[in-house]
Amino acid sequence: LYLDNGSTYSNEQLTLICGSLGIVKLHTPVRDGASKAKVERSFRTLKDSWLNGFDSSTVSSLEELNRLLADYVRKRNTTINRTIGETPMERYQKGISHVRIPKSKEWLDECFMNRVTRKVNLDSTISIDKVYYDVPMQFIRTKVEIRFLPDKMQDAYIFFEGTKYPVRQTNRAENGRTKRNNQNAIDYSKMEGFDNV
Repeated sequence: LYLDNGSTYSNEQLTLICGSLGIVKLHTPVRDGASKAKVERSFRTLKDSWLNGFDSSTVSSLEELNRLLADYVRKRNTTINRTIGETPMERYQKGISHVRIPKSKEWLDECFMNRVTRKVNLDSTISIDKVYYDVPMQFIRTKVEIRFLPDKMQDAYIFFEGTKYPVRQTNRAENGRTKRNNQNAIDYSKMEGFDNV
């Protein structure tokens, strides 16, 4: 995957996603416009041949705009390109044997999950983007990896030693009444070197 050096493309989540899919992530050299020529040319072609002649007053929704763009891309991919002497779709089909098919839809969805590491609080919760989630009590004081899709937090889980453990958004009232098997509190008065405690 050939990428610019922008912060959007230089983040840890994208690196994890590419690694899960077996994709090598390469960044263009800094301040080297020529290395991005094909990508920039694609954007220029899109701008010159579609966007400049586009009448935005005819579009009433984002879905309609996406459909019009998809129609343009479909037409472009099925029209003969003078440089390669065939349609882009025909060119792609010739190299289809090199494309790896995902193991399953579930596996592919898991590859695109965000992954964050958190230390579980004493009340058996973790925080993601200032929202608290209950986790199994066995993980209290443990660093765990949470996997989630930002728009489907109800499907978030802890991935620990090859096993998935569900997490759910914290109900503070319920969490406050939960009995936990925390370790005994430390009695500092019984420790050496602490007089008058």
